[in-house]
Amino acid sequence: MSIFCYKNLALTDRLGERFQKKRKNLQLTVEELAERTRIAVKHLLAIEQSNFSELPKAKAFRLAYVREYAAALGLAGDDCIEQFTHEDGLLDTPLIHPHRVTRGLRFSSVSLFLRNALVLGGVALFAGYLFWQVRGVLEPPRLVIYSPVEGLVLRAPATVVQGETDPETHLSVNGQDIMVNDKGIFETKIDLSSGMNTIVITAEKKHGKTTTVTRHLVVQQKNKNEQISLNNN
Repeated sequence: MSIFCYKNLALTDRLGERFQKKRKNLQLTVEELAERTRIAVKHLLAIEQSNFSELPKAKAFRLAYVREYAAALGLAGDDCIEQFTHEDGLLDTPLIHPHRVTRGLRFSSVSLFLRNALVLGGVALFAGYLFWQVRGVLEPPRLVIYSPVEGLVLRAPATVVQGETDPETHLSVNGQDIMVNDKGIFETKIDLSSGMNTIVITAEKKHGKTTTVTRHLVVQQKNKNEQISLNNN
């Protein structure tokens, strides 16, 4: 006949209960332990009550608190940390320090913003330069004629052509090349014939784009009475 022996097995205390019993056996208050360990009272109470979510999120801080608390009570720090880990004391802790994550993310965000800003700025500058170059090729040269005005009636068989165009532009008046200074300003005197005269001013870029302005002038000859009057005077 088998004989069964019953033995009462004492349940293992949780780490917080061990700390609390040991503290009371040493007749220490939580405030006294807080002064010894430099750990806030609320964190010591959180360890005793197994409210691990009330502890700092950093793994290093939690382990340091448990080790300091164990040392103040005269308990083995490694054993207490092992029990603390088994009781899921590190369950809600991130893999790295949260402040380090914040700093890393902040620095990463700033670096990404600066990099994108530099890239976009470079693209914008290149696009602007390309647009300026294409515009310079496709647009005809600027040509402004100050004198003579259209339909001018003259007595003398000559006039002065004045105006402004783009620098480094080839300019011609009635097929004759005219000098243009470094600011694009030009001036030349041309002879006219009696009656209707047509003046054609052409500005041509090196890429072949041209701008042409035409002026029509009338030269009226003096009659005989006017000529005699001038001679007598």
